[in-house]
Amino acid sequence: MHEWIARVMPLPVPSTVVDGSPVVELARFRIRIVAPQSRPGGRAGGGGYDAADVGPVRVLALDSANPSGGVGGSLSSEQARWLVAELERSRERYVVIATHDSSRTMTSDRRGPGEPPRVLGSELASLLLAHDCVVCWIASTMHHRSGRRHGDPASPGHGFWELPGSVDGRDSALAGGVSMLRRQDRPSIVVQGALAVGHGPRWELRDPFGVTRDLPLERPRER
Repeated sequence: MHEWIARVMPLPVPSTVVDGSPVVELARFRIRIVAPQSRPGGRAGGGGYDAADVGPVRVLALDSANPSGGVGGSLSSEQARWLVAELERSRERYVVIATHDSSRTMTSDRRGPGEPPRVLGSELASLLLAHDCVVCWIASTMHHRSGRRHGDPASPGHGFWELPGSVDGRDSALAGGVSMLRRQDRPSIVVQGALAVGHGPRWELRDPFGVTRDLPLERPRER
């Protein structure tokens, strides 16, 4: 993965239990989302994207810095096309989105002459809701410890969690790493900090693969 966007490091997966119920830990990894101002060239490099697989989980990272400036960030039409294509080819995996800006700070609609409109946070959230494989969106500018649920939890639809990331690897429930678990007593996915399995904040949502389907196969990505 391009380290100027994000850094993903797989971690060992131990056996564990949540609330006394057996679970299968799908993946455990540490992710650091690099702030635009920390990259060579400052905010230059907009338009970047990359993907990395950790077991059955696919991390899709996008550079949300707008080269034209403005308050907050956004995505280019090229990034949006890439993201849609990756989501379509990732239907058999659990997908984690990683960006610096959150849905509420993707507000910069500035663009150069002749350029197509930028994709803002609300549009990106709607795009992600259309794909059941998306489990969570980790964003550095999301500072609410409780996270934000997208989609209606009471409906049969899927939805996803938007969770607080960390620019420098600190001050976040996920700073020590991300643990993604699948409950065996009900069709649910649990996301929580790798150092807080069994306690601390955790976020649960319906498992898009159910409880009887085999885990997505581990295989190299086609480029």
